[in-house]
Amino acid sequence: MAVEIDDYRQGDEERMAEIAPRAFGRFTRHGIDYTLPRDRVELHYRNEALSYARRMARPPDDLAVFVARRDGEVSGYIVVNIDHARSAEFGMRWGILRSLAVDPDFHHQGIGTKLIERAIHWFREQRCEYIEVATDQNNIAAIRAYEAAGFRVIYCGMILSQKLEC
Repeated sequence: MAVEIDDYRQGDEERMAEIAPRAFGRFTRHGIDYTLPRDRVELHYRNEALSYARRMARPPDDLAVFVARRDGEVSGYIVVNIDHARSAEFGMRWGILRSLAVDPDFHHQGIGTKLIERAIHWFREQRCEYIEVATDQNNIAAIRAYEAAGFRVIYCGMILSQKLEC
């Protein structure tokens, strides 16, 4: 069962929308904030995945979505883009790895690693000199995959929140 990394194709979006809440619901900011309604958290991640797919309807030259397929089924995806404002500000082509999601049913099969490798290849094709990715500190698997691909931790921050009773 080989995994193939492929360009996004119309029709992949529904599977991406299924994967997103499953992939992010346990490790990311909205997923671990239990003051947020669970159905809205799931909808948030679904909508985020669908927004990337909508942008690919007319593929911009500064954004790409790649999907992992195992036996023809989308098992994960990665979204990358060029940040033109930071590129201008810092005088170098600046790339951002926006989103990496792998269906939990396909974890520990090297899919995330292959998607990251494809992303780095795309950044090289785009002549990026600097690339960054943000992830949550408790997403250890993602951190390990990014570090294995050559990324290094340069900053750790915190988000504080408060739910108000109105």
